[in-house]
Amino acid sequence: EVGLLSVHTTALITRTFMSIYVATMEGRMVKYIVQRDVNNFALMLLKWLGVALPATFLNSLIRYLESKIALAFRTRLVNHAYALYMKNQTYYRVSNLDSRIENADHLLTDDITAFTASLAHLYSHLTKPLFDCALIGLALARSSRQMGAAVVPGPLLAVIVITLTGQVLRTLSPKFGALVSVEAERAAYLRSVHSRLITNAEEVAFYGGHQVELKHLKSAYRSLVEHKNKILCQRLWYVVLEQFLMKYVWSGTGMVMVSLPILMTNNRNGQEKGVSDRTQYFTTARNLLLSGADAVERLMSSYKEIVELAGYTSRVGAMLKVFDEVSRGIYHRAAVSNSLQKFTHICGRVVESTDGSIRLCETPIVTPTGDVVVPSLSLHIKPGHHLLITGPNGCGKSSLFRIVCGLWPLYSGTLHRPSQATIFYIPQRPYMSIGSLREQIIYPDTIEQMKEKGITDADLEKCLAHVSLGPLVAREGGWAAVADWKDILSGGEKQRIAIARLFYH
Repeated sequence: EVGLLSVHTTALITRTFMSIYVATMEGRMVKYIVQRDVNNFALMLLKWLGVALPATFLNSLIRYLESKIALAFRTRLVNHAYALYMKNQTYYRVSNLDSRIENADHLLTDDITAFTASLAHLYSHLTKPLFDCALIGLALARSSRQMGAAVVPGPLLAVIVITLTGQVLRTLSPKFGALVSVEAERAAYLRSVHSRLITNAEEVAFYGGHQVELKHLKSAYRSLVEHKNKILCQRLWYVVLEQFLMKYVWSGTGMVMVSLPILMTNNRNGQEKGVSDRTQYFTTARNLLLSGADAVERLMSSYKEIVELAGYTSRVGAMLKVFDEVSRGIYHRAAVSNSLQKFTHICGRVVESTDGSIRLCETPIVTPTGDVVVPSLSLHIKPGHHLLITGPNGCGKSSLFRIVCGLWPLYSGTLHRPSQATIFYIPQRPYMSIGSLREQIIYPDTIEQMKEKGITDADLEKCLAHVSLGPLVAREGGWAAVADWKDILSGGEKQRIAIARLFYH
């Protein structure tokens, strides 16, 4: 990133010097036109065309480097966010144990992209105008001095007008940061409604609930459109004011600044400047002022982009903060049951058992919403013992395994369990990963880890034989076959694959 920023900054400075040089050349060209000097005009025109090629390359290079910087920022931020997201099962806990983030997928993709693109663009949008203002100001002062005029009045007038313009725009500017943040939230909600429908498409189709889902989709979209219309209306009047001040008020100020060295020159007693020299000065100064006004306009308009960047920064920063807190066991839920009041802190202890047994000592089973399913549970399962837990819905059967696995916090009591490497859990819904048929059996191991363990495809075939899925390999085209397994396999086959994983591990 430092190298890209250095090259980008160098390109911006070079482009500013080139703008000043081009403005000077155009002034000389006009001078030769007034003097009817065909030879020098033709020579200057060729030079001007020669400068056009590196100038256009620099413009393209600046945009290229801006995109590269945005991509570099995004890569670094994504790697950091992914590390937090996968740390201590945060990907599970942030949506099941914490209520501060509803659409983590949108934050990790769209919001990070918008934040890094806005940050990279703002760097270019601020640095280039600052260079332009400084260097063009020096060039204008030198031109005024060459005309024999005072240097102070013109820049002083520009500073006064620009300062007043900035104060007016800052006072009347809408709160774009808050507006952009709300827009991102509503766009994320619309995306989540679509994702929810895709995930549960079969259930919705069985129930014939398409009208209800259509109502939810239209409601989410309508909310987003209404907010975007609100932003557009507020931006309309702000842009009208902004364009009036920056286009017309500044243009009038620029005309006054250009005319001052000609109308109020302090060397009237000396040799008067020729018409061609005054024309050259006017053309050069006008071009420089146009470039300078454009630079100041970009600086002023960047206030709006800074506020919008603040909105993205707030969302991305809040996401990283929540990820970090959730990974450390700090949870916040909008509404929890009153019964959770006595379980305000996570005080339970998890101890690795030396004999391979699982033992719970006065451990409560508390759901993420704060419902206390079992106030205190004591249980001891020795190696070799088999235990079947039955009961009605909501009695805590699955909740017990989530606590033993470490998905849910242990609010009090003591849990003795073997190390995670020696215990294997089979979830209620079999998960089919992206990859080949071989990778479905060995999940979460990789093929490299399987080979390191000395396990072969023949061993995998034995695992499938244990669950009566022996013909599956030939039917699907071999171990290396890649498919969307959650759709290819039946519900029963997916359950058997999950049990085959148990035999593999």
